Amino acid sequence: MCRLAVAFGRFSNAREVLTSIGASLVRAASMDPYGRDFLSEERHSDGWGVFLLRVGKSSALYHRSVKPIFVDNAVDVIEGFLSNVGGDDAVLAMMHARAASTGTPINIFSTHPVRAETTDGYELYMIHNGSFYRDDIAREVGIDKEYAGRFNDTYIANLALARRVKDDINRDDLAWLLRFVRTGANLGIALVRDGLVTLIVGSYYRVVDDEKKIFRERYYRLYQCELPGGFVYASSTVIDFYSPNFVGNCRVLSNGEYHKYYIYGDGMIKFDESWRFQ
Repeated sequence: MCRLAVAFGRFSNAREVLTSIGASLVRAASMDPYGRDFLSEERHSDGWGVFLLRVGKSSALYHRSVKPIFVDNAVDVIEGFLSNVGGDDAVLAMMHARAASTGTPINIFSTHPVRAETTDGYELYMIHNGSFYRDDIAREVGIDKEYAGRFNDTYIANLALARRVKDDINRDDLAWLLRFVRTGANLGIALVRDGLVTLIVGSYYRVVDDEKKIFRERYYRLYQCELPGGFVYASSTVIDFYSPNFVGNCRVLSNGEYHKYYIYGDGMIKFDESWRFQ
């Protein structure tokens, strides 16, 4: 299980906004009371990664590490890239701290954001909190089981989605992927073309009426926060405990709610659709 954050927009103070989110993710990964209550897992220590993009400027940072985010130099890595970002730049940030599910590999390929290439040659990035039925996805799209076993479920899910996606991500593509959810699919997915990004972000988890029901809901809670110039979507711990300045401008997404945006190289952000899944 994992903690994640997605931020995008034209921020006049991008360096301050995004390093603050990064620092909040570091703290959330080092001490997560929701993870402790739900999974007896207080730390997300199995690697971390970040994808930062100046949309339309051919400038990006894609960095992953198998070190715990709270012992690595995560904020320095993020801040170093942001020194080149101006107030007129449209920027996308996808950040993730991983706690590997039992039995899944800990390697650089399984560290989020995972990356794949579509049949049209576009880049597809994914961050994920939850789990998919990896072997079922592999079988569905003809990926060899032995090959799939070398990677985690998110890597295989993104690889399979990249084979399906053409020039854009549509509702049917996401509905197909959600068929394979084992526990949950809090997702950030970015399809990157020249001067244009399609971004999908949202929350889904399977509801189970057991003694963990309330803890499960708190753990999978995903917030949408509106900031001057853009938006942040982040896991519950990141917002509830470590970013109190966001709370007044935030709301919790419903279970099964996903949003689609277009981010253009000229700085324009277009909200396209809101999707609901049961």
